[in-house]
Amino acid sequence: MPILVTDFDGTFTRRDFFDLIIERHDPRAARESWRRFQAGECTHFEGIAGVFASLRTDEAEADALVDALDPTPETAGAVRRLQAAGWEVVVASAGCRWYIGRLLAKMGLSLTIHASPGVFAPETGLVMKLDPAGPFHHPQTGIDKPAVVRNAMARDAVVAYAGDSDTDREASLLVAPQRRFITSRLGRRLAKEGVPFTKIERWEEIAEYLLDGTGD
Repeated sequence: MPILVTDFDGTFTRRDFFDLIIERHDPRAARESWRRFQAGECTHFEGIAGVFASLRTDEAEADALVDALDPTPETAGAVRRLQAAGWEVVVASAGCRWYIGRLLAKMGLSLTIHASPGVFAPETGLVMKLDPAGPFHHPQTGIDKPAVVRNAMARDAVVAYAGDSDTDREASLLVAPQRRFITSRLGRRLAKEGVPFTKIERWEEIAEYLLDGTGD
């Protein structure tokens, strides 16, 4: 069974949960947490976890943030077309399983999710934790995306990857160029590096490429 491994925030969705917290709530602790990461004072995981934990709102607004991740209306149908054609779709994310699972459930989709676990409460925000017992644990980013891809490649010769940020770069380079689907800032970086990839604007374009044979 061919496998598509996809990043979630900003790739599968049009928005990023991290950005939505800062944009809609702008907690001081969020900006300080990300400043610490950028200054090299904490890991990427700790920086993102600090932003998530800074959120102070009720269940209804937290759920509204999940809705605001805003996948395109065509995304769910594209997933189902891929699955119907025999593709396995796997999510590999440096974000949190809490909102990923909630959004996929709202979309009526059942996908394998590799992301760090978390629990939301109004008093504590979204508390995301490392999962050292997980099969793809990484102490710096939570999830080892290249390991997810290597596992997929051990199961099938045809593997595709979709991503949008620097945390996706290494994983994306493991797959064949015609099955490397990239958007946003990672696309700009790979273009400067002269690395071939397929540029996408919307996640559902991936299904179009893979199902018409372009990704063979």
